[in-house]
Amino acid sequence: MTQSKVLQQDLDHQVGLFGLKMGNYACYEHDFYSSITTPEDSYFQTILPSDISKLSYADDYTQLVLPVENISQHVEEFEDVSGTALDDVLRWWAESEEMHDISADLFLENEGVCGSPFEDIPMVLPLEDMEVEGQTSLCNLVKAYGEAMEMGQRELANVIAGCVTEKASPLGGTMERLAFNLFQSGNQVDYIKQESMKNLKQAFKAFYQIFPYGRFSHLAANSAILEAIMSYSGNVHIIDFDLGEGVQWPAMLEAIGKLKREVKLTSIRTNDQSYSFEETKSRLLDHANGCGLKLEVQDIRIEDLVWEIERSHKHEFLAFNCMVGLPHMGRTRDRSEVMQFVRTAKKLLLVNKGIITFGDGEDLERRKDCRGFGSFFDDYIMHYHALCESMERSFPENLTEARIAMESLFVWPYVSSFSWYQKWENVSGDSEFIENVGLMGWRLSKESLMEAKEMVETYSSYNIRVEGQNNNEMVLEWRGTPLVRVSAWK
Repeated sequence: MTQSKVLQQDLDHQVGLFGLKMGNYACYEHDFYSSITTPEDSYFQTILPSDISKLSYADDYTQLVLPVENISQHVEEFEDVSGTALDDVLRWWAESEEMHDISADLFLENEGVCGSPFEDIPMVLPLEDMEVEGQTSLCNLVKAYGEAMEMGQRELANVIAGCVTEKASPLGGTMERLAFNLFQSGNQVDYIKQESMKNLKQAFKAFYQIFPYGRFSHLAANSAILEAIMSYSGNVHIIDFDLGEGVQWPAMLEAIGKLKREVKLTSIRTNDQSYSFEETKSRLLDHANGCGLKLEVQDIRIEDLVWEIERSHKHEFLAFNCMVGLPHMGRTRDRSEVMQFVRTAKKLLLVNKGIITFGDGEDLERRKDCRGFGSFFDDYIMHYHALCESMERSFPENLTEARIAMESLFVWPYVSSFSWYQKWENVSGDSEFIENVGLMGWRLSKESLMEAKEMVETYSSYNIRVEGQNNNEMVLEWRGTPLVRVSAWK
């Protein structure tokens, strides 16, 4: 039996059982951090273990059932890769002295770095006549792809990608799933994501509560903004680069409401907006009314932002907020738009009091110094391997299908060999970032650090540290690998 047929049988079986059983989350206890209390009917309600089942669903759980008899029409057969081609690739990889040296550096644990996808790899038992192939060979092939692309050997890279696809699986271990989605755009991936989309709202709420990535970023940014606001007596104008579902702002609105300030919240409008601004606006206004806060919400294009603020002639505290690539967002934004937002913020902060907070879910700026695409590619592999591993270790085994759905919605949209190469081409020729446009770091307080650590204290493998210019950056790590970085500037 060929590997592709075995994979299809496994996929048929797993997808036939595939379901997002949200009611089971009530049995999964986390000491979720919460600093606010919101109305029970609020979209932004913070869900604690004792009341997580209060989410309003049609049934006690929402379940997806994919028709097993129809799954075959949604599954693309893998392209055949001959044994000779695979042997040639492995021989080429082994004989390359440069690759061997780089590979040795990667496979050896660096000081302060652990949790690499290239260590502690278990052996995979064979299925029927499949040969025994450990995940080590898959890691070797993935690394060889990055090196081939760096040297401009596209045809060889394509052959390696085919070998990776043959070995990888959407239902296998962490590295297998990561490798599979790295080169896939076929029906298997699309079908699982389409079915997962039916439970998007439930999955979003659960993902945001269970995993600390988004809550950590929002807490760190909000703490910096509130501390800056306390030194200013005027009203507040928050300019959010990607408002999304608006989950960052309820706690902020409550805190500002206690200060008896007026607040304007401006969202930057884009052509490819994937959420409903009017729905988010309505929820935020309702929440503000419940807090006794006078709130104005608007959306404008970034090119109109300077004119809009200058024409108001109001003395407002300007809080620019930019969150990019956070896992719960499930979407990326063009780097040129990000830098346009940062440049606009700098221009306005030259003549107005304010702050800019920047959350990066891919830590892209720290990868600009990579010596080539190969090391850039390896860093991305390690980042997303750590992210997936942190999800697995923080998730009950009996809800594997729900985790698969969340990965398809919130992780795999960021994983693509093609988009990673485009990012490398863009970032390698771009030296501009926040510190290069003349902004100074805003020191993050010890209080905000302690609050962030309290949030993740129940997760033993997470760590939070402060670094950067004037201690203005807070980093969430999983076993030494940075997952999210938040910085504050003025």
